[in-house]
Amino acid sequence: MVKLRQYSASLMNPLTWNDLFVDASLLDFNTLLAEWPGLENGEIRPIGASAFGDLFYERRSGEVMKLDVLEGGVHLIAASFEQFGKLMNSSEWQEQHLLSQGVALLKERTVSRGPSQFFGFAPHPSFVGKVDWSRAMPLDAVVWNSICAQTLGVAPSEDPAMTDAPGKRPWWKLGER
Repeated sequence: MVKLRQYSASLMNPLTWNDLFVDASLLDFNTLLAEWPGLENGEIRPIGASAFGDLFYERRSGEVMKLDVLEGGVHLIAASFEQFGKLMNSSEWQEQHLLSQGVALLKERTVSRGPSQFFGFAPHPSFVGKVDWSRAMPLDAVVWNSICAQTLGVAPSEDPAMTDAPGKRPWWKLGER
């Protein structure tokens, strides 16, 4: 497992690995990726996610990728898992890719999330052009990824045979008939 140094805006409230990163074993990675059709094809090995829902995974080639839920797109993070492990221990990298200062701010404000939840924002930062920390809230991982994908113009294809199945309808249509 990748070790993570602890960084925080406050020495009284240090960040832990679990504050910054959600291990893939706690997530339904297939369901999360299904919210982003066409962005990734082929076999992958899930690694985990940032506290804000960015998905990190390894391609068969060994490259480590990041699916960015705030800005959209898939980006190369490291040429190998070994390089990814080294990057995870850089405070600059943590701030850029895990938003560690934002996590520290939320922790100081006692905003917390469950082990398989992400911090989300209402409205999504793409609507206001910035991350508004006062609008952060814990959200179910799949719900937040669905909101992000739809906001950024990526929506899962709907299987006509599953239209009436509650688990397959967009989150805003649950309960409608």
